[in-house]
Amino acid sequence: MPIGIGIGLDRSWQYAISRAALEKFVFGKDIIFTYGPLGYLIGGSVLDQNFYPILLFRLIAESITFCITITTIIIQKTKFHKFLLSTSIFFAYLLGLSIDYKIIFALIMILSWENIINKKNIRLWALGLGSISGLCLLTKFNIGVCTLGIIIIVILAKIFQDFKYKSNLSTSLFALSDAVIAALTSSFLLLNPHLVENFKQISLCIFLASVFGILFWLIKTQLLNNANRIDGKFYPIISFKNGFYIAYAFAILMINFYFSPLLTNYLKGSLEISSGYSSAMSIVGSYWELGFAIVGLVMVLLILIQLMREEFLGLGLALAFTLWMSFKHGYVRQDGHVHFFIQSLLIISSIAIIKLRNRFKLLKKITLIYLFSIISIYCLAPTYFGQPSVNMAFSIGQIFSPINVINKVSALLNPEKLRLNINNNSNLELSKVRLPDKVLQVLNNHAVDIIPWEISMVESNKLNWQPRPIFQSYAAYTKFLDSTNLSSISSKSPDYIIYNFTAIDNRHPFFDEPSTFSYIACNYKLSSELNEFINTPALINLIVLQKRDINICSSSIKTKELLLKWNQSTNLTDTSSLVRASIKFEYSLLGKIYKTIFRAPLVNINIDFKDASYSSFRIIPENSENGIIISHLPLNENQAFSFFQGHLNQRVQSFKFSTSNPILYKPNIPLILDSYHILD
Repeated sequence: MPIGIGIGLDRSWQYAISRAALEKFVFGKDIIFTYGPLGYLIGGSVLDQNFYPILLFRLIAESITFCITITTIIIQKTKFHKFLLSTSIFFAYLLGLSIDYKIIFALIMILSWENIINKKNIRLWALGLGSISGLCLLTKFNIGVCTLGIIIIVILAKIFQDFKYKSNLSTSLFALSDAVIAALTSSFLLLNPHLVENFKQISLCIFLASVFGILFWLIKTQLLNNANRIDGKFYPIISFKNGFYIAYAFAILMINFYFSPLLTNYLKGSLEISSGYSSAMSIVGSYWELGFAIVGLVMVLLILIQLMREEFLGLGLALAFTLWMSFKHGYVRQDGHVHFFIQSLLIISSIAIIKLRNRFKLLKKITLIYLFSIISIYCLAPTYFGQPSVNMAFSIGQIFSPINVINKVSALLNPEKLRLNINNNSNLELSKVRLPDKVLQVLNNHAVDIIPWEISMVESNKLNWQPRPIFQSYAAYTKFLDSTNLSSISSKSPDYIIYNFTAIDNRHPFFDEPSTFSYIACNYKLSSELNEFINTPALINLIVLQKRDINICSSSIKTKELLLKWNQSTNLTDTSSLVRASIKFEYSLLGKIYKTIFRAPLVNINIDFKDASYSSFRIIPENSENGIIISHLPLNENQAFSFFQGHLNQRVQSFKFSTSNPILYKPNIPLILDSYHILD
């Protein structure tokens, strides 16, 4: 069911993507996130204007994926296969199978049907599935990448088999082009909220392609008139269809990558967030749990290898690709995200076992025993690896209890009542972050941004929200993302910033978006009218920052370059100025491979303060080169409040860097210290 607006880190971004779509922000430019302009349909909060689109989309998506699932179960040839597949899907649902994974597995199930992709209809399937993957790309980046990746993998496997058996390659090659062009077209059409502009550009592509097609037809006609002088084997190549196709493909590529690169920007921003996530958001959990997953990976990969040998190369590779995507999604942040991998493992294993011939019975039995162990640990055991497990009895009772079924059916039959209930719950949540009247009087219609993440305050207080593209500080994982925020806030500075001194994963709040926060430290001050902490029922010790008239950090910079080793302590001699450290952590070759396949190990900065106290904070290796404030690091809200009053307190004496796995990084750490004199 759709959900209303809530407070907290996750509920705030859910509201933000709904609000951004409503305000017609351009994703990839005004907003950069893993969700696109249609992301509110699967992950957004209900606002007054989007309730029915969300409800309708989810009903359609759930109905289609359900019908595909039931069809896949029914067409299985044995009762055991029907039981295995339905049981795996059932337990995956109990573990909370999300709508994005339902869409991905629905596509895989279609591809697992016998003779679904063949020479006769492969281009039609490529066009249709490519168009759908383009739309998926605008909902959530990983859905688009996974669905389009699966389609491309299956077609590439078909091309390989055609080459191997000396079959006609042209149809499969055109199908690959069809899928990519269809994905580009459908995603380009709906990316820009100003749809008229996109339709104009697509219409221009079609017009130019038609002109080019007619030109090809005229050339062919002329060639036919001179057939006695021209080799006839070239006639089929020069046709209206081929001329139109070539021109349209060239035109859509040029528009996307040169004339109107909105889609390119969207893909680049989403890719930056996805790649930076591996290092910035990693959490190392139980090694037993990780080992358990690796054993499962190896067993399922053995089955998939056998599947690829039995004329199911495309399906086997697609399943392996999805398995890796879900493993990385689940174990980069090894907490509740692990369920994503377990759900995928259950379904992928079942599909692979079903498609595998009657050989390899021992491998199948071992894998099934392993799957049963998975179910026992994650659905039946009281706890697993120190984490609370899914209460299977509670989940089944919650999903299938008569009162729950009646309530959901009643809600679907009376959607207006459902909408009112959601709005009432939203209002109750929003009342917890309602700002005092005196604050609202000062903010009035001024442009306001919120740091680090509680965007729900925008709706609760009807603020004039002027966000940074990466609107939650913790998500500025890379140099590019942080620099994008800096460019935005420096060129279009909000009048006020509502600031809360907090961060996740033991990071220091000053480290999340280094260059952006350094700009804020130099260009914003405590509001003269609101020079005290602001409290709400859910949030305390908020600070309202006001734009300064001038930048108080002098342009004269004293620079010092260092080359440090891991765990090598360095003293800060200049403690009277504000010092920023540009730190370049470089991965070793093994580290690059490890990060791509899995995750990056945590990097910490260990700090000794002038007052003889000591602290350790997590630092993000992908964005630290932009320059973190290193000389003065408040440790609590009171010290942060004093910092924005102009008092450079909590001075750092020395610091060093450490990591749990230094072989994944290069041993030398280049460091540049820049000192800024602060104007009085």
